[in-house]
Amino acid sequence: MTKIYKNVIVIRRYSSIKLNNNMKPYTYLIKHRPTGQVYYGVRSANKVEPHEDLWNKYYTSSPKVQKLIEETGKDSFDVEVRKVFETKEQAVAWETKVLRRCKVLHDPKWINQNVAGYIIPTEESNKKISDFHKDKPKTEEHKLNLSKSQRGSKRPWARNNLPSDVSGKNNGMYGKHHSTKTKEKIGALLSERIKGDNNPMRKVEWTEEKRKSMGDRARGTKWSQEAIEKRSEKLKGQKREKLFCPHCKRDIAVGWYNRHGDQCRHRGQP
Repeated sequence: MTKIYKNVIVIRRYSSIKLNNNMKPYTYLIKHRPTGQVYYGVRSANKVEPHEDLWNKYYTSSPKVQKLIEETGKDSFDVEVRKVFETKEQAVAWETKVLRRCKVLHDPKWINQNVAGYIIPTEESNKKISDFHKDKPKTEEHKLNLSKSQRGSKRPWARNNLPSDVSGKNNGMYGKHHSTKTKEKIGALLSERIKGDNNPMRKVEWTEEKRKSMGDRARGTKWSQEAIEKRSEKLKGQKREKLFCPHCKRDIAVGWYNRHGDQCRHRGQP
């Protein structure tokens, strides 16, 4: 059975409701017509019937919805009571199911920012948290409590939980390959990080004495026969990806190609 009260549509499912004198919790859906954004929520603290409560006494708990009401007025919304429940637990469970099914945290048309306590932080919320803790030194007791709360927790990124050997099948990237697009993104990001004064080598003072010392060490390095055999065994059978340099007229390993292509010293030579 469906009833319409002003701009509020109430859908009652009597098959799942036992009539009594208590007010029922309910879920609702609102749509902001100017932007097309929608919000799905639950209400369990109502003291009157849903159609008398929603958009008459209750305007959701969302700050974003409140802001839209201030900007365009409450008449710019379509409001609908979706389902009525016997208990608060039933209503909350149904709201969570709907929000997860609709993947509201990953769709910009949804105003919802919270699903069962899980929140995707925004720049605004991160700034508020940062400002709150700024210039507030932690006491030794606070530090100790933080340490105790994290002790024994299974954090995969914690140093003690990382495998000691990350070679071969133990490596998270074993058998996987980055796409060309991903490689370009990584390269651009790393290049930006070490550009200009951010380059750590800018801070090194290359004196003649230092250059000579490095040269002498490099020239004096001798590989043992065992080390040579190990290196040879490791590289045996490996096929290195290569790119063709049009200026050198030969194939160059990808790792060395940054010195070729447009940067090749033979560029422009016949």
